[in-house]
Amino acid sequence: MRTSVNLDSKSLEMLRILAKKKGISASEIVRRALKVYFELEGMDDATKELVKIYTDFLSAGEHCIVDIEHWAVIWEELNDKASEDFWDIIKRSGIEHGIQYADKGLKDIYSVLRYMEAGNFFRIKVDGEGKYTLILSCPSEAKFLKVFLSGIFEGQGEEVEIRESYGKLRIQKMI
Repeated sequence: MRTSVNLDSKSLEMLRILAKKKGISASEIVRRALKVYFELEGMDDATKELVKIYTDFLSAGEHCIVDIEHWAVIWEELNDKASEDFWDIIKRSGIEHGIQYADKGLKDIYSVLRYMEAGNFFRIKVDGEGKYTLILSCPSEAKFLKVFLSGIFEGQGEEVEIRESYGKLRIQKMI
């Protein structure tokens, strides 16, 4: 079915660039764009938020996807052999992440944890105001997360207590 669409000059230029780059017709570009838009509109808000976070994680090449089995083996090995210098680097990295997260508008404990949850480190259980239990993806990542999160919250000026149990971390905001 043939239809007409009015485009401003910028949109028309983008359409021409995409059609040339992909070697397909302008009509095919519009059909594909409509399909993607339709699929995005069909997502619930939680799924849209995850897509935004995954895009943020992966688009700049700052993060990678690792199989959970490999992740567990890496941390089992590191927990036994990592030096204090290594753990200091993890803490400093956490501090920098805390500052970066604040710059992104993630300025409270819950918003930071929700953002990180998309990375599949853990699942959050809210226990009460300022109290959270993190159910870890693998128990061997507990020390890493404890050190890293303590750095994040230090970088944000949040005073927290992080307690470790098998496969879980409990975080409580100090008042």
